[in-house]
Amino acid sequence: MTDTDAHDTEVLVIGAGPTGLTLACDLARRGVAHRIVEREVVPNRATRAKTIQPRSLEVLDDLGAVDEVLRRGVAELPVRFHEPSGAVVDKPSISGRADDSFHTPYPDPMWIGQFDVEHALRQRLEELGGRVEFAVETIGVDQDDDMVTVTLRTPDGERTARARYVVGADGGRSSTRKHIGLPLTGETYERQRWYLGDVTGPDLDRGRMHIWPSGNGMLGLTPLGSDVWQFQSPILPDEEPVTPSKEFYQRLFDERAGQGAVVLKDLTWPSVYRVQARMVEDYRRGRVLLAGDAAHVHSAAGGQGMNTGIQDAYNLGWKLAAVLGGAAPALLDTYAAERIPVARAVLEMSTDKMSRVMEQAGRGSGDGLGSALAGIGDGVMNSGLGIHYRTSPISCRGGRPTPGPRAGDRAPNAGGLQGAGFGVGLFGLFDLLRGPHWSLIAYEHTGPIALDDVGPDHLRVHRVGSAPGGGITDTRGEFRRVYQPHPGELILIRTDGYIAARTPAAREADLIAHVASFRPIGAQGVPGIRRP
Repeated sequence: MTDTDAHDTEVLVIGAGPTGLTLACDLARRGVAHRIVEREVVPNRATRAKTIQPRSLEVLDDLGAVDEVLRRGVAELPVRFHEPSGAVVDKPSISGRADDSFHTPYPDPMWIGQFDVEHALRQRLEELGGRVEFAVETIGVDQDDDMVTVTLRTPDGERTARARYVVGADGGRSSTRKHIGLPLTGETYERQRWYLGDVTGPDLDRGRMHIWPSGNGMLGLTPLGSDVWQFQSPILPDEEPVTPSKEFYQRLFDERAGQGAVVLKDLTWPSVYRVQARMVEDYRRGRVLLAGDAAHVHSAAGGQGMNTGIQDAYNLGWKLAAVLGGAAPALLDTYAAERIPVARAVLEMSTDKMSRVMEQAGRGSGDGLGSALAGIGDGVMNSGLGIHYRTSPISCRGGRPTPGPRAGDRAPNAGGLQGAGFGVGLFGLFDLLRGPHWSLIAYEHTGPIALDDVGPDHLRVHRVGSAPGGGITDTRGEFRRVYQPHPGELILIRTDGYIAARTPAAREADLIAHVASFRPIGAQGVPGIRRP
């Protein structure tokens, strides 16, 4: 017998990893009724992903979850190579600091286990009044034009949940994806396989990543959390993997690092990881959407898996809230339009980087391997700060050309601001953008505009200028240097920190007409804004 759960909701999130938790936090702070369910009985304790990138840190800042991640993570993790000759060679961290041109408060990727990121997000979700329902497995998904019906297996038996939208964030083996018939297409690289696991016991400097080059394949240990090391070792192409165990991993260390050089105490999460580059052709089928590994799986090289999922959820959360609040349902189509090109680029980049590492992993020297590993942290895509949505339907590409960031680009931070909206001292643009609202920057423009009447929960207007007395003062000229605005220009910034439009104040009506269908009504009486 299947009972009907009376607690129907607006959005059901399936999966409580970093992707699902990010989405739940975003929905919670927007006041959207939701549930988040997880098939595992208890929270994840495996390290899995181990790097959080600058753009994801900006996301967690906006959601109010970044402090715990910064406290638990490590920005610089130098690498110590233990050469077969017995020599020890120290090299810099393989993670790459973001270029200063991105103007971010978080230029350094953080080394941190996925379980710590999840803990920070769960903690924030609880502060926002939400919670994860563990030991709840999705076993059926049906939908019609108005609702999605999900059959759940719980400790109390089968239950039925009804939601207006469902988001599958349940990983590479997503049951949600299978239920709606969206297969992952792509390739599995059978010659790129790794032994993985979390170990304790090694008596090593926890301020470093340790690598033992070997002609039989490198061994690697990365410190994460208070006492855990993530173990990694590639399986050479001509080898058949064995069932991983503590005894087997210990034998690898004894053979390649020397008897007793590394002593393992405990092993959890032992696994054989096969590199894949696969994704779905669309992120949406009706009222069911996919995010994170449920939509795309790829090599771990470059530290993009967890980060791409977090940014998927951040892109989707405000759009779901907007549609539920009255915006045109077509807004949800922009989720795939904006995020699918990102996934394709990540698949290509991470596959290329992993191939370079595999080429060097069995050569027995840290020289080539060190270069290949260092290359993992390079590139604009890694940080996430260079991702843009310039071709998105939301990006208004009219107006005067500008050498600064364009519509569709991430809105960079700018420090040295002072005035209304701040406390005592100097602050940055991100302090104005933080929260679920849109933001409109009117540069060197003191006259009235129609959007002044929009409620602050929907959009906040900030007048920025070089001279005191007109709102917010650009005391160091940093906003002017970063954005290079024209006097009288309006810069509209989406709730997820991307520029939607740049236009002269005289063309405000065009800006309003463009974005009206992409956001819920929040400005009754403002010309051009009305419910679809």
